[in-house]
Amino acid sequence: MSFSQGWDAGFKSLLIYVGVVFFWLIFLEKLFADQGTSVLAMNIAGIALGLGFFLYRRRACKNERAAAEAEIAALLAEER
Repeated sequence: MSFSQGWDAGFKSLLIYVGVVFFWLIFLEKLFADQGTSVLAMNIAGIALGLGFFLYRRRACKNERAAAEAEIAALLAEER
């Protein structure tokens, strides 16, 4: 994963977290009796979704890189 790919995935993860916070505050917070419990659950959900997206993108970048390296190796082997 290059720096720019990591930066992009990290920024999108942050946007996912912010989106979860807004969604939670608008639609789900009123379902909780205690605000502290709601905030804790919101943070856990936001962090889990953001981290899950980041790990998904990291794995996808690794797979893309491995496929590209395998293709280059096959092309080099053809030339010999």
